[in-house]
Amino acid sequence: MACGLVDLGRQGTKMKIIFVRHGEPDYRELEERSYTGFGIDLAPLSEKGRQQAQELCKNPLFGSADILVSSAVTRALETAFYVSCATGLPLRVEPLLHEWQVYETGIENFETARCLFLENKGELLPNSPVQYETAEEMRSRFLKSMRKYRDYQTVVVVTHRMLMRQFVPDEKIDFCQVIECEIEI
Repeated sequence: MACGLVDLGRQGTKMKIIFVRHGEPDYRELEERSYTGFGIDLAPLSEKGRQQAQELCKNPLFGSADILVSSAVTRALETAFYVSCATGLPLRVEPLLHEWQVYETGIENFETARCLFLENKGELLPNSPVQYETAEEMRSRFLKSMRKYRDYQTVVVVTHRMLMRQFVPDEKIDFCQVIECEIEI
């Protein structure tokens, strides 16, 4: 899957980004222990997620990449580890590539925020009952974190669906899906 050049009106360097969504996570142990918020981000890949990540390593696009950059969230980092081992790409961890933030805990608040985010096209209305990160905040966070990689032509980025959606048109982004883009950084 590919997308065109994403121009956000900023002068910069065109960079080829190979977005990869992490493999399927396993939240069971953390949910049993009542972890919430960023605590849930400690979840490793499920067995299926590990298989997805191993299969992902065969993608020929990785042969053109210069470096692999991953979210610090466990499910993304574990996925990136498989890719790095299989391809020999150097791995860098970027904490700003984390998943979309909802500022209230609880699955109900997350689902409410997700619906509001989609209804309001990524904006946060002043009277919103749940506070969350806007689409523009996510785009800005991503671009800021990627500036230090401007010297690379092609960067594999292992991250999360909601962050990827700010740069790619796909409605559904599956676990370990690969989407190639050119982005002005």
